[in-house]
Amino acid sequence: MRSRSAILLLSVSLFGISGCTHMSMGGLQPGKTETVADIPQAPQDEASNKPEWVTPSPDRLPSTDWIAEFNDPVLSKLVSEAMSANTNVRLAAARVAAAEASAKSSRSGLYPSINATGSASRNLIADSPGVDSSPSAADNSRFSLGDSVSWELDMWGRVRDTANAGDLNAEASNADYAGARLSIAGATTQTWFNLIEARLQLDLAERNVQTQERALRLTKRRFDGGVSGSSDYRLARSALANAQATLAFRKQNKSAISRQLETLLRRYPEAEVVASADLPMLPPLTDAGTPDEIFLRRPDLLAAERRMQAQGLQVDIAKKNLLPRLTLSGNASLGGGSLTRLFSLESLISSITGGITAPIFQGGALRAEVARNDAVLIQLAESYADTALNAYREVEDALDAEEHLQERERALQVSLEEARKAEERLEQRFSEGLASILQLLDSQSRRINTEGQYISARKERLANRVRLHLALGGGLYGAESAREKLPKPKLVIPKIASLN
Repeated sequence: MRSRSAILLLSVSLFGISGCTHMSMGGLQPGKTETVADIPQAPQDEASNKPEWVTPSPDRLPSTDWIAEFNDPVLSKLVSEAMSANTNVRLAAARVAAAEASAKSSRSGLYPSINATGSASRNLIADSPGVDSSPSAADNSRFSLGDSVSWELDMWGRVRDTANAGDLNAEASNADYAGARLSIAGATTQTWFNLIEARLQLDLAERNVQTQERALRLTKRRFDGGVSGSSDYRLARSALANAQATLAFRKQNKSAISRQLETLLRRYPEAEVVASADLPMLPPLTDAGTPDEIFLRRPDLLAAERRMQAQGLQVDIAKKNLLPRLTLSGNASLGGGSLTRLFSLESLISSITGGITAPIFQGGALRAEVARNDAVLIQLAESYADTALNAYREVEDALDAEEHLQERERALQVSLEEARKAEERLEQRFSEGLASILQLLDSQSRRINTEGQYISARKERLANRVRLHLALGGGLYGAESAREKLPKPKLVIPKIASLN
C-alpha cells in the first residue's frame, strides 16, 4: 500500500554509492575506477493520506526514546539493565576496545621508531702480580648506550592510508557496539511483551479450567437426573482434561519466557521475573522520516559503510606497496670507561642516512594482493547493498503490518464480544435443558480461542512497533556511545539525491 510510503519512503532516489575502490580521505583519486553498489530507487508517492495511528512529527524523525513511550517503568528498568549487563553487549564493548587499540597501532607508522640499547662491564684487576693497584687502575669499567631511529617518509600516502583505515575499522566496531545495544534493547522489550502475553494466556487457561469444571457440574446434574446420557458426561470430562493440559503448557511456556528474559539480563535463569498484569497501550507513531535517513541512523549500515571505506583504503595501500619507499635512519652511541664520562657530549657519535627500497620481483605476490583487495571490496559493496535492501524491507514490512494488525485486532475484538454473548446464552439454555453439550462446548471453545488470539494480536502490534523502531535505527538506543577519542578521518558519505 503506497499511502504508508508517504510516511517513511517519501520520494527519494537512492544512490549508487561510491564503494571507494581507491579511496583517500579526501574522496576518490582522480582517474581511478569506482566500485558501485547499486541500490534500487525507493518509490515516489505524493499521497498525503496517513493512517489514524500516525501523528505528525515536527522534526520528521522517529522518536528517540521510543521505549519510554510505552509508559512501562518496569520495561525501562529492564532495558537499562540489559544494555549494561548483557553478555553480547559486553562482548561488543571489548571488541571496540580492541579495535581502538589496533587503530592506535596503525597510526604509529606516522611517527619515527626509536630503539635504545645499553650495556655495562667492569673488571677488577687489583692484587695481580706486577699490576698497578691504585684505585684508578683497579677499576676497569666500560659503559655503552646506543639508540637507533627509523622513519618512513610517506611519499605516496601509504602510511596515512593505513592509519585512516584503522580509524575507520574502529568506528565500524563502535557502530557494531551500538547495534548490539540496540538489538538487546529490542530483544528485551520483545521478551517482556511475550512474558506479559504468557501471563495473560495463563490466566485465560485457568479461567477455562474453571469454566469446564462448571460445565462438568451442570452435565453431571443432568446425567444424575437422567436428562442426558453418559456420552455428554464423558465429553464434559474430556473438555476439562484438555483445559487442564492447556493450563500445564501455559505454565511451562511462561516459565521458559521468564528464564529467557533473565538470561538477557545476565541473571541466573530461575523464572522469578514477575510480568505486569496487562500489556501496555500502543503509543501513537510519529512520522518516521525518509529513506535516506536510515543510512545515517542504522548501526549496521554505518558499520558496513565504514568497513567498505576502510577496504577501499586497503586497495590503495596494496597498490602503493608496488611503489618505492624512502626511509631515514640514524643511530647514536655513548661510551666511556667510567660513569662520569658516560654522558659526555664528546662521546656522542651520530649518523643519519637515507635509503630507498623498491620491489622488483616478488613472484606476482604484490599484484595478487591488489586483486584480492579489489575482490574483497566488491564483496563488501554488494553486502552493503544487501544490508540496505533488507533495511528497506524491514521498514516496509513493519509499516504494512501496522495497518493489517490493527484491522486484525479490531475484528478479533468484535468476534470476542459476540462469542462471549453466545457462550452466556448457550450456558443458560444448557442449564435449562434446551441446548446440547456439543453446542455448549463449541461455544466455549470458540470464545477461548478467540480470546487467546485477541491477546496475541495485541502483543503482536506492540512487537511490530518494536520491529519498526529497530528497522529505523533505534533512536536513542541505536546511537553510538562516546568512547575514547580517536583522530577523526573524513568519511566519504554516500551521495543521496535531493528529496522532493
